[in-house]
Formats: sequence, C-alpha cells, structure tokens
Amino acid sequence: MRRPHSIPDRRSAPLAAVVAVAALLAAACGGSPAAGAWPAYRGDLARDGHPPGATLDAAAAARLGTAWSVRTGASIDGSPAVTDGLVFAATEAGRLAAYDAASGGGRWSADGLGAIDGSPTVAAGRVVVATLSGRVTALDERTGRVEWTWRAPGGQPALWSSPAVAAGRVLVGVASQYGDAPLEAGRLVALDLAGGRELWDDCVRPACAPGGGIWSTAAVDGQGRAFVGVGNPDDSVLAVDAATGVRLWETSLYADEDRDLDVGATPALVQVGGRERVAAASNGGVLALLDAASGAVTWSRPLVRGSAVHGLVASPAADGRRLYAGSASPPTGVFALSPDTGATLWERPTREAVYSSPAVGRDVLVVGTGNVFGDTSTGEVVALATASGRVVWSQDVGSPVWSSPALAGDAVYVGDHAGVLRCLRPR
Repeated sequence: MRRPHSIPDRRSAPLAAVVAVAALLAAACGGSPAAGAWPAYRGDLARDGHPPGATLDAAAAARLGTAWSVRTGASIDGSPAVTDGLVFAATEAGRLAAYDAASGGGRWSADGLGAIDGSPTVAAGRVVVATLSGRVTALDERTGRVEWTWRAPGGQPALWSSPAVAAGRVLVGVASQYGDAPLEAGRLVALDLAGGRELWDDCVRPACAPGGGIWSTAAVDGQGRAFVGVGNPDDSVLAVDAATGVRLWETSLYADEDRDLDVGATPALVQVGGRERVAAASNGGVLALLDAASGAVTWSRPLVRGSAVHGLVASPAADGRRLYAGSASPPTGVFALSPDTGATLWERPTREAVYSSPAVGRDVLVVGTGNVFGDTSTGEVVALATASGRVVWSQDVGSPVWSSPALAGDAVYVGDHAGVLRCLRPR
C-alpha cells in the first residue's frame, strides 16, 4: 500500500534547520479564517461537498501530510466543522470539543451530551449537535457553555442526522435507534436557533405512524425549500417549506418490500440544464436525480446491490461537472457519473467499503474508507483526481474512516474510528 509523501531524513541536519522544519509543519494548518471554512456537514446548505472555500487541487493533494493529530478518546463518525480558526469534532462517547485549527491545541470540551453520530454545525456563534439519545444541544462557540437543549418526542428516538441551520432555524430529522427497535415515527423538526423553542414538527407518515425515519441532514436551497431522505417503508425524498414545515412533495425511489433499504444519505443540490435538481443516494444502491420543484425523477440508476447497512450510505458529491458516489457494497469504491444522463464516467475500486462522503476541491476529491463490520484495524484517507479517478495520494491510518472529510482552503480535517482527529495539508 502506497504511503504518504515522507519527510526526508534530517538526523544529520543542523539543529536550527530541524527546528525550522518542525515549526513549519506544526503551523501547516494555520492561516486566517478567510483561508476557508467548513462550518457544517458537507460544507454548506447545498450539501454537495464542494463549497467555494475548498481550494485543494490535485497537485497539492499529492503532497498531503499530517500537520497535527489529536486523540479524542472515542470514534469520530461525523465530519469536523471548521470556522473562525477553530475545528469542532464530536464523538460517539458524547464529547464535543473545539481545537485550534492551526496547531490542534485544545480550546474547550463538553462531555455527557449523548452519543453523537453526525456532524456539529456552527452558526451565529453557536455550535449545535444532535445525539442518538434524541437531544439537540446548542453551545457557545468560544466557551463550550451549554445554551439550550431540546428532546425529540417519542419513546426512544435517535437523531442520526446533523443539524441544519437556515434563516435562524435548526432543522433536524428524527429516526429510530439502530435496528428500528423500537420503530419510531420519523419526523422533521424546526427549532429556534437563539433559544431552542420548537417552531414546527412534521411527521412523515399519516397520524405519526411508526416508520419513515429521517436519517439524513436537510439540504436547503435559496427558495427556502428543505430536502431530506426518508427511511422505510417510504424510501423517498421529501421536500418541505423550511419556514413552515408545509410539505411540498415526496417521491419514493422504489418499493421497500420489507427490505429496510432507507434513503439514508443526505441529498445534494445541483444545477443541471439550468434547473435545480436533487441528487439522492440510498442504502438500496440507487442514485437518482430529481427535479427540485416537483420531485419528478430525471433519471434513476442502480449502481450496486444494497442492503440495510450497505449500498450508497455516503452522501453524493457534485462539482458542476460530475456526480460522485461512494459504495459500501461490492464493488466498493467511488463512482463518477454524468449529471445529465447518470452514465458512469469512471469507477475507482477501494479495498474497504466507503461510508465516508466525498469532499471535492478544485480537481480532486478526498474520501475515507473502512468497514463497519469486520476488520477495524485498517482504513485509508484517499485523494482521487476528479477527471479520471486516478489515485493522487493515500494514507493508511490503521482505523476505519467513516468520517466525511472537511476541506477548508487547502487543508483536510478528518476523524477516524480510533478517535484520532487529523489535519492534513500539502507539505
């Protein structure tokens, strides 16, 4: 397995040179906040994994190396958030912590929040997280002080989705615990960012019947429409008015037939042929493009044979030229497709499954690999050229990488199952 670009052996170099090199590497993720930010899951509300602040290109990615790393103590399953010179990472042990983006130095940590599977969201001076214990908590960005907490209705609801903040509202999806035991009523809820007051609560199924869990994070467009994926038995994409919760449309991607093939990935908003479209991926292995205004299917393609915990679990990415999807089912790897037709442009196999959602820079994408079931002692961070799928760079981190990378400027921030948070940057 190819190793990352190595630092030359400097044991015989003058001490001053060694100190200078160490200082450069320690500051490798430094720079002003204007150098780039990734304040929420997938970078921004379009959820396409390709926000303007991601400037990493293939030439720079070929020289990636670890600038700093910290051990958080538990698995980091979500994407870090990066803004205002800070990096925020959440763990399955219920810890949310802030680190200096330049050095990795700890700023503050908050424990006991409940297991966190998704990503923190930073907005208006607050960091908002959702937990598998059914709670949303907002903390002060600079101090970590808890400002408010809200609990989802139901018996034992779980919040797998990352909070979405739009126009002062926090949108969060409600689903069931792992294995649907018990099966909860899926719902989308809006909270006031300032105080946590519930603004509206929309159940997916009639009369708040169990099922229809929302595992995905909401994508929100400029017209204030929010789009989420919905679980079994609907297996659909749902669009609502983010201000009122009024349902606009719902489109099922297939008949579930008791197969538990959720549309669990977060939709991505893309422009195709001058119209806004919604790219949606599913555990069933289907990637579909829908019209954002009506929900009509533009095209739908089965890429792999999915299952309840495999298929296209990762959220799709887009850069205006291609759609990118990561597969956790054989053939594991990354697919690039034409947004116009859904035709496969290239495919890059990976040794392990892809649960990590690709992040796209200028002409390169970065993604993690690693199995949820099986060997948990191996996993990689991989950079691929977007035009061809060629491997530009890779690093074996010795642990599955389910975390979706965050690109801020030319830096990459990513966590792993062992609880290590890394900042990677061109040497």
